Amino acid sequence: MPVSRTRGTKDSVKFMQVLDRAVYLRLKQLAHQRGVTVQELIRVLLIPDWLHGAEEKRLRAELDSRHRRATQKRLFRTSLQKPLVSTRKN
Repeated sequence: MPVSRTRGTKDSVKFMQVLDRAVYLRLKQLAHQRGVTVQELIRVLLIPDWLHGAEEKRLRAELDSRHRRATQKRLFRTSLQKPLVSTRKN
């Protein structure tokens, strides 16, 4: 279970993460290239980027859902309307 800590006015949660060795070595390489630790890389770069991407994906899905519902309503309404051109022969 995460341990809650208070640093100044911010609340933070400490947790432990277990990574596959290959993943850790790749993160270590990326961190070294940027001159930071693996922890800093995860905390400052990877987590915010992932959260931003997840939020964009959620918003895109919500917009797609709204668009589908609006399109279905339009199609339903137009299928109930009478045709503009009469197909009867006189």
